[in-house]
Parts: sequence; C-alpha cells; structure tokens
Amino acid sequence: MRIERLWRQVLVEQQGAEGAARVERLRRRARAAGSIADHARRSESFGRIERALAELDEGALEALVAALALRFNLANLTEERDRLAALRQRARTAEGEAVADSMADATARLRRRGDADSTIRSELDRLRLIPVLTAHPTEARRRTTLLSLRRIARLLDRLDDPSAVPADRVDVERRLLEELTLLWRTAPIRGSGLTPLDEVRSALALFDEVLFTLVPRAARRLDDVSGTDDGPSGRARPARSFLRFGTWIGGDRDGNPSVTASVTVLAAELAADHGLRGLEAVARRLSSSIGVSATAPDAVGERIAARLDEDADELGDVDRALRRRFPSEPYRRRLAAIAERLRRTRALAVDGATGLPTRGAYRDVADLAGDLRDLSDALREDGLGRVADGELLDLRRQVDAFGFHLASIELRQHAEVHAEALALFAAIDRTNGARRAHGRALDEPLRSSPGVTAAEVLATFRAMAAIQARFGEDACRQFIVSFTRSPDDISAVLTLAERAGRPWPPAAATGGFAAARPEVDVVPLLETSDALEGAGELLEALFSDGAYRAHLARRGRRQEVMLGYSDSNKEVGYVAANWLLYRAQEALVEVARRHDVELTLFHGRGGAIGRGGGPARRAILALAPGALDGGLKLTEQGEVIAARYGDPDIALREIEQMAAASLLARASDEQAPPAARGVMDVVAAAARRAYRTLVWEDPAFSAFFAAATPIAAISALRLGSRPAARPGRRSPTPSAAEPSPDTQSPDPAPPISALRAIPWVFAWSQTRMELPGWYGLGAGIEAYLAAEPHGLAVLRRLYREWSPFGSIVDNSELALARVELAVGRRYAAIARDALPEGREADRIWASIEAEYERSVAAVAAITGRRQLLADVPVVRAAIDRRNPDVALLSAIQVSLLAKLRAVDRQPDDRVTGERRDRLRRLVQLTLNGVAAGLQTTG
Repeated sequence: MRIERLWRQVLVEQQGAEGAARVERLRRRARAAGSIADHARRSESFGRIERALAELDEGALEALVAALALRFNLANLTEERDRLAALRQRARTAEGEAVADSMADATARLRRRGDADSTIRSELDRLRLIPVLTAHPTEARRRTTLLSLRRIARLLDRLDDPSAVPADRVDVERRLLEELTLLWRTAPIRGSGLTPLDEVRSALALFDEVLFTLVPRAARRLDDVSGTDDGPSGRARPARSFLRFGTWIGGDRDGNPSVTASVTVLAAELAADHGLRGLEAVARRLSSSIGVSATAPDAVGERIAARLDEDADELGDVDRALRRRFPSEPYRRRLAAIAERLRRTRALAVDGATGLPTRGAYRDVADLAGDLRDLSDALREDGLGRVADGELLDLRRQVDAFGFHLASIELRQHAEVHAEALALFAAIDRTNGARRAHGRALDEPLRSSPGVTAAEVLATFRAMAAIQARFGEDACRQFIVSFTRSPDDISAVLTLAERAGRPWPPAAATGGFAAARPEVDVVPLLETSDALEGAGELLEALFSDGAYRAHLARRGRRQEVMLGYSDSNKEVGYVAANWLLYRAQEALVEVARRHDVELTLFHGRGGAIGRGGGPARRAILALAPGALDGGLKLTEQGEVIAARYGDPDIALREIEQMAAASLLARASDEQAPPAARGVMDVVAAAARRAYRTLVWEDPAFSAFFAAATPIAAISALRLGSRPAARPGRRSPTPSAAEPSPDTQSPDPAPPISALRAIPWVFAWSQTRMELPGWYGLGAGIEAYLAAEPHGLAVLRRLYREWSPFGSIVDNSELALARVELAVGRRYAAIARDALPEGREADRIWASIEAEYERSVAAVAAITGRRQLLADVPVVRAAIDRRNPDVALLSAIQVSLLAKLRAVDRQPDDRVTGERRDRLRRLVQLTLNGVAAGLQTTG
C-alpha cells in the first residue's frame, strides 16, 4: 500500500536505518506472539517482548511510540477512506435497489409489510433527530493532529485521481512526505490545558466544514422517499428540517467551574456568528445565481413588491446600488437584500453594532423565514418551481435547523449545587434589611462544587435570558439537572429562573448580567440505579403537581428526560444498567402518554460499549416501545464526533442510518415476548451482584484498579477542560468502605466513586480488558441456566426475536472480542508488584479472567458462533489486524509504568524529578497511541 511505503520512508528518515529495523523487528515479534492461541504461551511471548524493551533507553522507546502512533493514525485514515469507497461503490451498483440501512431501504421494508404510502409519509413527517455535541474529554488527539490528517486525506484523494498526470503524482507524494514528517514531529500531547472556548471553536469548525451543508443533504434523502414532490407544478417540498443540533460545549458546568455564565454567553456569540455568516454567504451566492428577469412588472407578486419597497427604505445605499445594477432582476435584488439584512443582524446581535448600520436587521428568525417563504412562493407563481425547490429550499432548511443560533446550547449543573444555592438565598432573604451584609456569602464557593458560587448560579440563569433575548429562545432553553433524585431538584431550577428576574442581587453581583427571567425547559437526568428504578414515580409526581402542570402548559405540554448510560453502567454493570434503562423508558412513556404530554427521551450515550456506545442503528432498534414519540435525541462526544461527522459523506450515511432505524423502530413498536421480563430480571440481578461484588464490595479492588491501570496518568492527561473526577463529591456511594489509592504518588488516582465514567472506561480500554462492556454477562447467563435447565432455547429465541436482549449480547460480544487477555495479564502483574499484598491482585485478576471465560462461553452458547464476531468478518479482521501493534504499544506502556512507579518511590531531588517528568510524558504518549490504535478512549 502506498501510504505504508511512505510511512516506512519517513521512519527511516527520522530514526535512521537501525531505528527503522528495530521497529520492524519488534512488530514481527508482536505479530508472532499474537498468533499464539494458548493464553499462557501468549503471555510468555509478550513477557519476552517486555524484556527486549527493557534494554532500550527512553529515547528509543519514545521513537518507537511515535512510529506506532503515526501508523495507527494513518491506518484509521485508510480505513475511513476504504469505507467511503465502499459506500460509493455500493451506491453505484445498487441498480435501483435501496442501499441497506438507508431511508429508502426502511420505507421499502414498510411497504413490503403492507404499510400505506400515507402512513409512511405521516411517519416521515414526524421524524426528528437531534444529535447533541458534548465537551466530554474523550478525543485524545490534538486538533493540530486532526487537521493534519484531513490534509493527508485530501492529498490521498488527489493521488487516487485517475485523471492525474505523472508530474502531479510526484508532487502529491512530495507533499505527503512533508505532511507525514510534520505529523511525526508534532507533539501529540497538548502543552496546556484546553479552555471551554477552545472546545467551542473546535466544534464550530465542524459546523463550518460539514454540519452546515449536512442539513440540506439529509433533507434531500428524506425527499427522495417521502413522495412529497410531484414535479415543478406540484406540491412544494416542506422547508422543515428533521435534523437539528444541540451542544453542551460552553454550557456543561457540572463539575467544571471553568464554564461560567460569561463563557456560555461567549459560546452563544461565537455560534451565532458562525451561523449567521453561513446563512449570509448562501444568500449572497444565490443572489449571484438566481439572475432571472421578471416576466412582467407585477409578476413578483404583492408581497415581494412590498418587501422591495421596504428594502429601498431601510437599506439605503445598498438598495440603490442593487437597483442600479439589476433593475429587472427582482429575485436577485431580494436575495442580496436578505444577505445584507443578515449582515446587519449579525452586527447587531453579535458585534454590538460597532460602527456598522443596523437598520433593516431581522427582528427574529421567523422574519427571515417569512422572507424566504415569500420568495419561494413568488418563484413558483412565476413558473420557477424548480428554482424554488433547489438551493433556495436548502437555505430555508438551514434557517429552520440553525436559526440565528446554529446549535442550541444546553446548560447542565448538579442538583446539589442548585439546592445549596437556594438554601443560601433563603437564609439571606430571612435577614431582610441585612441583605447587603450577608450578600458576601454569594461570592463564597459552594461546598457541593468548589469554584462555583451562588452568585454564579444565578448569573447562569440571567445569562440564559440574555442569550434568548439576542438569538431567540431556541438558542438556550434546556437546563439539565445532573443526578436528579426528586421533584424538588426540578422545582429548584424553576425557582432559580424566577429569582433571576428579581432586581436583587444586583447585576454587579452576578457578573454584570441584568435581572431577567429566562424561559426554561427543565430536563431531569436519571443516571443512578435508584433514579432509573423510580423514573415513572418521579414523572408522575411532576405531572401531578399543579404548579408544574401550569409550567408544562406554557411550554407546549412537552417534557424531556435524559437517561444516563455512563454512570448507571459504572454503578451496576453493563447488563443490569441496560435492563434498568429499558424499564425506565417503559415507565416514562406510560406516564407521559397517560398525562397527554409529548415525551422526548434524551439518550446520554458515550462512544464505548461501557458507556452506551456501539452501533447506533442497533441501539435505536432496541429502544422500548414509545421511546421515540418525541423524536431521537442523543449525545455525540469525543472521538465519536470526529469519526461520524469529520467527513461529509460519512456524516450523511450516519444520519441516514439513524433516521432509517428511527423510522423502523417507531413503526414496529416491538413488544417484549412473554418470557423476556422473567429472563432479564434473573440475568440482570445476577450480573449486578457479580459486578458489585468485584467493583464496589471488594475492599482490595480500588487499590488494584489504581495499580493495574494507567488511571493516574489518564487523570493528568489534558483531554479537555473538565476534570477527570467530580470534585468534592462521591456518587454513587459504594457499599463497602473504599480504600484510598496510593496518595504518595505525584499523580494519585481519584477514588472510583468520584471518578467520572469516561476515565473509568478509558482506563480499562488501555489495559485491553474492556471490563465495563461485558463484566457480569457470564454470571447472569449462568445463574439463569442454573435456575432453568432448559433455558438455553429460551435465550436463543430471545436473541433472535427481541432487539433489547440481542443488543446486549451483540455489544458485549464486540467488547469481548476487543479483549487481549495476554496484555491484561501484564497489567495485573505490575499491580501485583506494586501492592503490599500481591496475592490480593492475583485473586482479583483471577475473578476477572474467570468472568471473561464465562462471558465468552455465554455468548457462544446463545449465538451459536464458535468464534467471537464470526458473523462480521470485516470487524473481526480489523481487530486482528491491529492487535499486534497495539499489544506492542501496551507492552511499552507497562514497562514505562513500572519504571515510573519505581521512580515515585525514590527520594525527591532534581534528577528524580526530571526523570519522573520524562517518564510521565512517555506514558501519556502511549495513552494517545493505544487510543489511536483502538479508535476509542471512553
């Protein structure tokens, strides 16, 4: 392969022939070790590799890590391009047949089962998809690296261009070598921590490059299957976009005091600036292309004529110039005027009208939408229906999807923060005239969230109102309450929103934000087992409360509830969490339907299996009946964002797959078979016991986790602006006393109960055990079969016929297939050496390995497959292809961790400190490399 040859050339240039030969020699040993089927012999072979690595100095190890990390990044790029090529080839060879998992395929399936076109069209009209980009720190690669890889991808496209002449290919190869060299020498680790606004700007680059044009492209796919267009003289296509975007970036303040009210407003300004510039650019481009003359002076219709008169009155010199240049082209003049009005809208709303004219700016997005609708109607009446339904319709859909705000900023804060702030306000209110004296308490950090004050809590709501006033209510209206446990957590948000409209505290005390009450949609986030089990009761209590019913009536009788996949998994394990989530969906749907409230379930899924990740299509089809009544809303984060939305064609395919799955899931309303609940109750309960016994009830486990994984290094890695652990808070509380890890280390690991789910999953992926994605499955299946001697037939039938159970098994199978037991044993060995009681490490590892074997056997028994992923050979081959190089990088990480811990035990002096810093940096380099090799972090 050409890219492999270029990688080897750069390898020789940067490391010399001897260094390049050493890399290849070690890679061959890793491939040989990976081909050994017996786990014990495989572990011995990896032990020999570790001994060979021990002979290398730290400079040679760093060069080796750099070579492997570069190769992984290029392999990821190659696989992405292969996927694109496969998608295009599939589309070319479809020959009238619908591409699998497309919207056309979904509608064809519905027609085959007998659904009428009117029924299908009704379902398509109700389709709603809302991906929400989060700032969760799971993207290990720097933006510099991502941009470099995009440049390399474009160069490879040029290299593959069949029309390129030999001289062009030579130039492209030269440029490729230059880019690869730069990528090699670019530091993969950030030199400083990210700020929330850094994260905002990275996300906005994605909107500029992909998402802005994705909306109309996705809508065209819907047009193709909906039958809404009967030609240029027929019924106009709808201007509605089924796709909208939300963002937590700049709004998620749960455990991140860097996200302040001022940061949220700046995030909204930046997003609006990008969105309005995008709309303005499209309008200007259309004004250049729609240059048709009117067939008669009155052909444009009364509404367009009136708007042209308004343009003359409000736009001054700009309108006069347009009339002089295009006297008989009213559509061109109107589009140019719309572009100018957008420019003035941006100047007024974003730039504060600094020296720019603002008369004629749009009052709100409805005004702009009306302008475009009138223009479309006029074109159709003028016999230009195709023009109205062309790029002008694309612009109308972009306006519908993005408004003036681009993406709706959603705010999130922990319920305890609101409760403490309210208690403080109540105490101050009781002092009446002594408010000023007690007002200083507003600036004191809250116990529940260090770095956050009551004044900042109130400023958040005032900032929300300011954003709504400037960019529209949709710009910022959802407030997500982390760890919601009771209706009081919801009413607290409404009370604080009401208080934000009072004149006290004054603006000076709340960051300069004037008193104003925002419109708020409160979203409970249910992420503990207790919260999920009580989901129906919580919603029933809310809907039965008179004050909250009045609030719902004002908000259109719509309620959103977020389901937390990550923390529930961390608390009770993968199998039990999935069953809790399914039952919570059922309960929430039942309560909402009974109270005639439109329910939107917001799925807080992560990228890894252990955080609700996995193929989105499978997850959607496994949702409970009615879970899509209010559309599909889900989080997208970290490396998943770059993987799904980094390329326009892949992004379109991902969106279409989710839309098609949503259509099929809504239409099927699949009910659980009679035996399903009894089976899942037994399996989930046993899986939960096994997981809790290991993670929360074994007093030695916390120390084992800290010693057997690179969690301390992960916690110190600058992946994002949010800390790896929730400061000052432990949730959920373990059922056994949790021992503290080795606090003598300069980078102590946070306690598991405070650790966020992302680094928890990241740590297990680095050890190649993927424990959060499968642990407990084997115990659960074994317990059911022990109680039901003939239960295997039931399990196999459920696997074939019931999507929720099939999804649990298939996702666990994928996680189990990624396990490299021989590598995991090496991490367990360094835990044995690090802990005072090495036998405890051996005991815990034996439990993990035994459950792995049980889980693999359970999957094989249920699916009938002798090898994991035997039915998806492409995925199996991709894992096998990467495993040797990832295992080699893991061996380097193990050896470096052992050296770092040895240094940590030495007395501190300048030499020790310098060596510790060097080793810590090398460990972090391996974290990035393994993440690139596995294509996942958390």
